[in-house]
Amino acid sequence: MDDSLSQVLVLNELLDLQATQRPATEALTDGSARLTWGEYRDRAATLAGALRDAGVERGDRVGLHMPKSADSFVAVHAVLRLGAIVVPIDWFAPAAHVRSVIADADIAAVVSAAKPAVLDDLLGDDADRPAVVAPTASGPAVERVDVSPADDAYIVYTSGSTGRPKGIVHTNASALAYAVAAVETYELTAADRLANVAALHFDQSTFELYAAPLAGASVLVLSDVVMRFPASTAELIEQERVTVWYSVPYAITQLTERGAVEHRDLTSMRWVLYGGESFPPGSLASSMRSLPTARFSNVYGPAEVNQCTFHHIDEPPLTDEPIPIGAAWTAAELLLVDETDLPTDDEGHLLVSSPTMMDRYWGRDDLTGAAIVTLPGADATNRRWYRTGDKVQRLVDGTFVFLGRFDHQVKVRGHRIELEAVESVVVEHPAVTDCAVMVERGTDGSDDQLVAAISPSVDDASIKQILKHLRARLPRYAVPASVISLPAIARTGNGKIDRPAVAAAAAQKIAEA
Repeated sequence: MDDSLSQVLVLNELLDLQATQRPATEALTDGSARLTWGEYRDRAATLAGALRDAGVERGDRVGLHMPKSADSFVAVHAVLRLGAIVVPIDWFAPAAHVRSVIADADIAAVVSAAKPAVLDDLLGDDADRPAVVAPTASGPAVERVDVSPADDAYIVYTSGSTGRPKGIVHTNASALAYAVAAVETYELTAADRLANVAALHFDQSTFELYAAPLAGASVLVLSDVVMRFPASTAELIEQERVTVWYSVPYAITQLTERGAVEHRDLTSMRWVLYGGESFPPGSLASSMRSLPTARFSNVYGPAEVNQCTFHHIDEPPLTDEPIPIGAAWTAAELLLVDETDLPTDDEGHLLVSSPTMMDRYWGRDDLTGAAIVTLPGADATNRRWYRTGDKVQRLVDGTFVFLGRFDHQVKVRGHRIELEAVESVVVEHPAVTDCAVMVERGTDGSDDQLVAAISPSVDDASIKQILKHLRARLPRYAVPASVISLPAIARTGNGKIDRPAVAAAAAQKIAEA
């Protein structure tokens, strides 16, 4: 990492430093628009001017409602330039979800690519609606506003167990700590070209948004449209000479199995990072053989801490043993505790202490207090520990293996989903009195999917109406792929859903169909 960049303290310094050092070097392309570092900085400055003209001030929350593109990257840095707080909003989410995020974050303005009719549906037509700024808007160029490392930088939203979205607040300090650790761990330089399919509301996108400009590395922005066609993705990787890829496993298997990579020169690829969910060993081995010049690494870390472990995989796996999530990277300390919060050696609840950790949940002191704790008995310095909710095992070599969740949170295609959050939306439908949502795990590289079991039994027409109800209220990744109606949802003696029994009943009904 360049010595001058090691002195960066806040995110809105990144573009200015790169624009000063290498103004004419390409920084960003989405396969259509191409921006040098100078152009990247200048466009962020003029979009910031338009936001300021719309009334955005330091500390305001600004929503970004747009598909992933060069424009969306410019918008992130325009908001940061003003000392405002970036709030990415899922472009494909239904209106109800978008409205809930806008209301929860008390958003002052939205940078949106949506058409006016869609915006009216999302924002309403009253006087209190947020200001709307187009991604291509331009105003007087704004010099970056002074902010401190402790100031909030961005909020990413995940589903909450009550159905209310949960905002994870990262500061400039935590975001930059992640960027520094990523640059050092993956040896990023200005010669690198990064690609990542994660949408802006997904925490993996911080790799491109902040680690790339810290290292001076350029970025190939892969849009959702391109990713629908793996052969087109492979062609872009070849043309743009991508060196580092980061995504969920599903995107990698789509690329290597359907992208005709054997007909492409992808030898520029030196590192493939995957995270967000487990990678079936057989599919991982196949992908590694398809990209023999690349080193593969399993990356683990909830959005609350960005990343905390990694595991390098030097050879294609030969067995079906789960791939370890690895050991702590340099920015993190890990602690295993039992149900009484006492340290344990072999298996337990994983806690993380790291400068990359979030500051808090937005407006949810109750959740923050439950998730971030101090453990004087385990740690004399009383540092903050984040409860991941993950059950892990420590192997004899010191690496960790993920065993599952203590709660009912799951990951599908890398998206974190609270099963209770989906269930709360399902039972809002008048035909449903009880519900249990489960994950049907894919095999041989096929995609995981959610399945909703409901009661009472309903006909096919009602199931179609229930699915329509869910598509209107849930992000698309949280919509169950199928709904199975049962006479009753099995419950344990203490009234909790008996998920194994429900899964068995659902499997029996499918077999009988």
